Amino acid sequence: MKRARSLMLCVAATFALTAGAYSQSLSDPYVSYGGAGFEGFYAGVLLGGFFDGTSAYLIAPDTNAISLGAAVGVNFYITDSVLGGFEVQGSADFGTTATVFDALALARVGFAPTDDFMFYGAGGLGVAGGSGVYAFGGGVEVAAYDSVSVRGELLGIGTWGTAPDALKGTVGLIWHMQ
Repeated sequence: MKRARSLMLCVAATFALTAGAYSQSLSDPYVSYGGAGFEGFYAGVLLGGFFDGTSAYLIAPDTNAISLGAAVGVNFYITDSVLGGFEVQGSADFGTTATVFDALALARVGFAPTDDFMFYGAGGLGVAGGSGVYAFGGGVEVAAYDSVSVRGELLGIGTWGTAPDALKGTVGLIWHMQ
C-alpha cells in the first residue's frame, strides 16, 4: 500500500509540473520555445524516486529511494511530428539503508503535435545496483522557455528473467542544444 501511494504521488507530481509548464507556454505569447521543437542533442538533470520491489533488491529489501541523476541524448524527426532518439541516463539512488547507482541506455519514440509538447515511449537496457536490468515506460516533455523543457518520466524496471517490479519516476529540466 505504501508503494502504491508513493507511485501515485510521483505520477501526480510529474503531470502537475508538466501541465503547468504547458499551460504557461499557451497563455503567455512572450514565452517561446523558438519553434525548433525537440530535435537535436540535449542534456538535463533528473530528480525523482526509485521504488524497489524486486526480488534481487536493487537498492535494499523493500526500500524506496530518492533518485538524483542526469541524462544526455539526441532526438531526430522521422516525420513532421514523430521523433526517434537515443538517451543515456545515470543516477544515484539514496535509500534508507544504502546508496546505489543505476545507468540506462534507452531508445525513444515520441509524438510531438506542436513544437512545445511531446509525449514518448522509451525502452532499453542497463545496470541498477550491480544487476543487469531492462527498462520500459514513457513520459511527457513540455517546452518551458527558449531551449529549456520540463520532463516527467515513469519507467518500469526488471532484472533479467523476472517481471518488472521496480519503478523509477523522475521530473527533469532538459536543455536542448539546437
